[in-house]
Amino acid sequence: MPQENMSAKAAKAAAAAARQEAAAIEQKRQRKIRIIGGLVVVAVMAALIAIPVLSNKDAVVPTDAALPTGVTSDTYGVKVGPAWTATDADKIPVLQLWEDFQCPACARFEEASGAAIQGLIDAGKVRVEYRPTIFLDKNLLSSNTAAGNPNSSQRATMAFGCAVDAGAAEKFHAGVFSNQPAEEGTGFSNDTLVSIAESSGITGAELDTFTECLTSEKYAGWVANSYDAFDSEGVSSTPTGLLDGTELSGEVLFDPAQLTAAIEAATKS
Repeated sequence: MPQENMSAKAAKAAAAAARQEAAAIEQKRQRKIRIIGGLVVVAVMAALIAIPVLSNKDAVVPTDAALPTGVTSDTYGVKVGPAWTATDADKIPVLQLWEDFQCPACARFEEASGAAIQGLIDAGKVRVEYRPTIFLDKNLLSSNTAAGNPNSSQRATMAFGCAVDAGAAEKFHAGVFSNQPAEEGTGFSNDTLVSIAESSGITGAELDTFTECLTSEKYAGWVANSYDAFDSEGVSSTPTGLLDGTELSGEVLFDPAQLTAAIEAATKS
């Protein structure tokens, strides 16, 4: 029977079969992934699911890795904002954010709360530490490779380190998420990351240095160390936010008003 002459009943049956096949494929893809994420209710957003992680047991952790400017080996995180060097820094809350640059939920988090966080950073009201991870390179290995952009989480994180050296950490961080491909698994090319760097204000000789830093994989060791810390600390999903060491709920993370209130409440008098 020609497709255009199928009865409504037959069409519904065909659609149901297609949905069942798609569900079976997805179930097989997820079989070895530990599902942790949950439903997050946001005032002006649809429900969000945190991205679950895979173990990093086979990672090789370098002991002498080069580190981006200001990054230290206690956390391998990128500390941003003036609050870190303020005279009363010990009274200012620390917000640690675990993110994977390929994580769609992380991009939605940046869209929802990024401006509020940046405002608090600029005002010296919070010490933010971005802690990058790359677990999605395992989850998206096939699709990233097929798109010609293997190891895209690693690639974007190395570029982040190069942007830190150029003094453009915050702008580059926001730029990567705002330029995250619409289809998960497409990944980032070096050319895309260089373009994001340029849009972040890295130009001229600094852009040449950034490009060399990225293509030489100068910070591959730092990325591996940060990923190992992510695994060792038992982080279960991204984005994960820790305020003075206490994990925040997804509802608070994705709600700028609640997140701001939590940070203000954590400030010591």
